[in-house]
Amino acid sequence: MTSPLSFAVLGPIRAWRGRSEIDLGTRQQRLILALLLVRAGATVSVAELVDLLWESDPPPSAVNVVHRHVGVLRRRFEPGLPTRAAGSVLIRDGAEYRLRIDGESSDLLRFRRLVAEAAGSSAEPAVELYGEALALWRD
Repeated sequence: MTSPLSFAVLGPIRAWRGRSEIDLGTRQQRLILALLLVRAGATVSVAELVDLLWESDPPPSAVNVVHRHVGVLRRRFEPGLPTRAAGSVLIRDGAEYRLRIDGESSDLLRFRRLVAEAAGSSAEPAVELYGEALALWRD
């Protein structure tokens, strides 16, 4: 059985498989992962990733480089995954990617849930929930 993945984006971006931290690779790979985490299961187009990595004047190989970075991340999340295999965590859908995560595997999703619960709570419980949400931030 594979250990569950967890992700942190509220501070330096990090990921774990069980208790083992995953090396997220280059700055570009971390940027890609950060955008996928912020979108929380929604798709991100390859064009958006190219814009993220090169702001202006991307190289002719930009799309291939994005696919290569995503492939590296995919294999870090699923180590036994063969090259070019689809995977079950970082999903490609045409010219878009999405990260399949649940609400407890991401500090950002937990933060959003706690803030929403606090907004619907009375004074003292709301303060506790906001405090719990703020405690998720690191550095």
